[in-house]
Amino acid sequence: MQITKANESHLELLIPAFEAYLSHFGQTNDYQKIRRFLSERLAQQDSTIFMVLEESSGALAGFTQLYPVFSTLKLEAVWLLNDMFVMPDFRKGGVASLLIDAAWKYTQETGAAWLTLKTGIENTKAQALYEKLGFRKDEEHFYYFLDNHSVKHP
Repeated sequence: MQITKANESHLELLIPAFEAYLSHFGQTNDYQKIRRFLSERLAQQDSTIFMVLEESSGALAGFTQLYPVFSTLKLEAVWLLNDMFVMPDFRKGGVASLLIDAAWKYTQETGAAWLTLKTGIENTKAQALYEKLGFRKDEEHFYYFLDNHSVKHP
């Protein structure tokens, strides 16, 4: 398996993986919308996408997408591991660990303060992996959000 940082030349390879990712989470798929979204991220370099490729076939085994955020209290950058998906044929093969390792190395290389992520409360398999790899669950803060699609803000 080979870790690669995606660029615009990988767009057509990434689209089917993002379609599978969105379907996995019950989201509607729109090829053109996915293409436009990924093309913008890659062209504007406002996210970082790592891919795991199977060396013999070049097949995409999984990806993770990181977004930069900033901590005013630390006066440093932080990376948000926003998306991670392993293609079904490659699950239980260490792909998720490779992706997290790449994200952590990138966090260190870029001098960011930390790498953060969130996962569903029911996703105990992912939680176990994250904890095995050194992530700690935040026991000190609650996270809140306003959702443009379901919450009305006064």
